[in-house]
Amino acid sequence: MKNVLLINSSREIAARMLQSRDDIRLSVITMPEYAGYYADGADVEVVDTIEDLTQVRLAALRIRERNPFRYVVSPSEWSIQAGGYIRSYFGLPGAGYEVANAFSNKYVMKQRLSAAGLPVARFRLIDRFADAQAAAEEIGWPLVVKRSCGGGSEYVLPVHDADHLRLLAHDDSTEPIRTAPYPLMAEELVDIEAEFHCDGVVRDGRVRFAPVSRYFEPVLRSVGGVIGSYTLPDAHPDSLAVAALHERVVAALGLTDGVTHLEVFKTPHGHLVGEVACRPGGGGIADQVKHQYGVDLWHTFLSTSLGEAVYTDTLPRTDHMIQYMLPRPVGTVTAITPAQELLAAPGAVYAKVGTKVGDRMDGPVDSSVYAGVVLLRAATEAQVRERVADIGRRFRIEVAESAAGPVRTVAGSAGKD
Repeated sequence: MKNVLLINSSREIAARMLQSRDDIRLSVITMPEYAGYYADGADVEVVDTIEDLTQVRLAALRIRERNPFRYVVSPSEWSIQAGGYIRSYFGLPGAGYEVANAFSNKYVMKQRLSAAGLPVARFRLIDRFADAQAAAEEIGWPLVVKRSCGGGSEYVLPVHDADHLRLLAHDDSTEPIRTAPYPLMAEELVDIEAEFHCDGVVRDGRVRFAPVSRYFEPVLRSVGGVIGSYTLPDAHPDSLAVAALHERVVAALGLTDGVTHLEVFKTPHGHLVGEVACRPGGGGIADQVKHQYGVDLWHTFLSTSLGEAVYTDTLPRTDHMIQYMLPRPVGTVTAITPAQELLAAPGAVYAKVGTKVGDRMDGPVDSSVYAGVVLLRAATEAQVRERVADIGRRFRIEVAESAAGPVRTVAGSAGKD
């Protein structure tokens, strides 16, 4: 029997997988809105937020009185730091606070990567939103202002020039980023020709598996519409370049065991490292990798967290696996294309529509918001484009902003009106 502490927010899949194992004695630290992930009678400590490391530490101390956990699992972007902190605090195996912080604090991440000679956009730490003006005097306009901690794209804000900054500094839409209790950073807004993700498995300090995929369009430009990607063959020039960067990133940040999700930009001046996390990628990425290579990233993530064996033997692939995240606009859903219709599309191997009629969302929309996922196989990049366009024609979602308001129809191909 393994004694395990799970520190989790929205990763329901990790909660479900750990609760299904008879060989694990599980305790959980989570937040009120996610307590429903756990069965009645489960050992759950609820804190205001898992971002508060003091609350997490005190909850962990209470848990150890009844479950002297040996392993800590931290599967969500918000729980990575807390997991590293608790491992370091109790001297437990796995990524400690220094490594976890480097994988979740974007400013520390960029410091470490830059010091190791890896190509990154120019960046500066800023104390207040308005301090982006001083940062721009060093790195130039336009730039991006972002919170150093957190996932998705909700708190990533392009700023075009000084006039735009002054406008945003007093706009209600920027209040969450201006008042959030996190360091801010300003970063050069680079000219992105293409964006890639690399989803790796690291064991005993070695990268054992690192397939590369290309996003349809850079993610920041796709928020509110269609976000998706397709795998590239191992011998593709971009695969070779991105996989080489991934290996250097893992070494620079000190990860010895885990699963990674790296994002890389292709610019007119070469490939730049964007960000990296030590957990599986979101959206349909884990399903994409599983269907293409037979590697279950969530199972592997748990195995590396619990000191268990991992299996990453795969055969080279020359075709492409597409993961298409269906758009989810703000409002109440009045109609949506069912998964069965999407699964009938050429090349489709999997379709799941999690949003249903009557569901309401008030926003904001970021890259973690989607109505469902479709996976499709394509033989060539030209066929990738054809099959993406076909799903765009098939998928429709209708939303009403209010019960008396007009209905908007959103098409999958554009994801916008």
